[in-house]
Amino acid sequence: MDALVEKSDRSSSFARAGSRPDVLILAGLVIGLNAALFLLVQHLNADLVKGDFKMFYTAAIALRSGHGSQLYSRDLYVSLQRQLLPSLPLRDVKVYTHPPYELLVFLPLSFLPYKVAAYLWIAATVMVGVLCGRMLSSYVAVLGLFPFLAMLLEQQDSVLALLVAIACWLALNKGREAQAGFILGLGLFKFPIVLPLALILLFWRPRLLKGLAISGTLVALLSFAMVGSSGIRSYANYLLTMAHASSAGVSERYQIDPRTYPTLRGIAYELATGGGESASPAAIRSMSIALGVLDLLCLVGAWKFMRSGAPPEAKFAFAVLLALLLSFHLLLHDFVLLALPFTLLRGLPARWVLAPFYLSPLVYFFYPPSHAWQAIFPIVCCLLIPFSKSMADARVQSCCQ
Repeated sequence: MDALVEKSDRSSSFARAGSRPDVLILAGLVIGLNAALFLLVQHLNADLVKGDFKMFYTAAIALRSGHGSQLYSRDLYVSLQRQLLPSLPLRDVKVYTHPPYELLVFLPLSFLPYKVAAYLWIAATVMVGVLCGRMLSSYVAVLGLFPFLAMLLEQQDSVLALLVAIACWLALNKGREAQAGFILGLGLFKFPIVLPLALILLFWRPRLLKGLAISGTLVALLSFAMVGSSGIRSYANYLLTMAHASSAGVSERYQIDPRTYPTLRGIAYELATGGGESASPAAIRSMSIALGVLDLLCLVGAWKFMRSGAPPEAKFAFAVLLALLLSFHLLLHDFVLLALPFTLLRGLPARWVLAPFYLSPLVYFFYPPSHAWQAIFPIVCCLLIPFSKSMADARVQSCCQ
């Protein structure tokens, strides 16, 4: 009963706040600032040499031209991308690293000229962002995020993961657990995020597993049909080699720098290396053990919180935040998923710990050398959510007396 009163109280407060002219003006300014920064920075990349769309585009071309078994071959991408963009430096060649089935989204674009396809993808990203804002009843929560700006500049696909997470939450909030699990499984193209998120949600709603197993099997079979057994083996080998190459230092071949991960792993790497590009074998072993213990403690804490009497909004927000922090591979543009907890935590003090990600000038013009330390904000938010929930319960009970 208290949770229902609290939810109603938060919703009515937001409705009153959302109709205030000053709030609308502020929201417009935040979104407008992101748009202005995008135009300013993108002007310097008008030919789209920088960014990741060339990775999706050339992977789709490789797939439809019968090179599915070579989908994870660096040599193939060097050839295709240097033909596509003659001025592209060798170090900026991007190899496709996601499961094959995601390329179904990019196959239609691969029939268009590169620049046309790239700008259409940017436009589609904005449209999906608007859709996500509508689903959350807060456009600024999505379009005002600095990670949303970073995603546009990198021409990345994280907005699709946000769409999947929002749809999963909406289904779960309606009690459709199997449907929520099925939707979540469709997001396995971001498996470093989706797998820990699924595990944490299963502590709360075990019946998600039914739908998750169905969609997980579906995308696995679809990927197998697209690239065959040799392509799947190549993908598995690529991932294992990439993980090994980046375990002790920055990998130039795989373009991986753990210092860019705003996660627990990123912070652990910063501490183990002292901010450098590599660490000693002893330091890496110590880091791996410490990180494993920390991850286990986080999961134990998640199990306790997800089985508590906290409101569903707080639980799902907590699950998303912790899944991001536990991810093995995560970049700043993936933090676009913060739009979901920022919205769900409406009315709780923990929400405002995420506010710095809506201050583009602060993040963009004072960009820290190490992105890893940006994980501190989600960490603090996770720690505050149970405390904020207790404060909210006390506030509602005092109002009802």
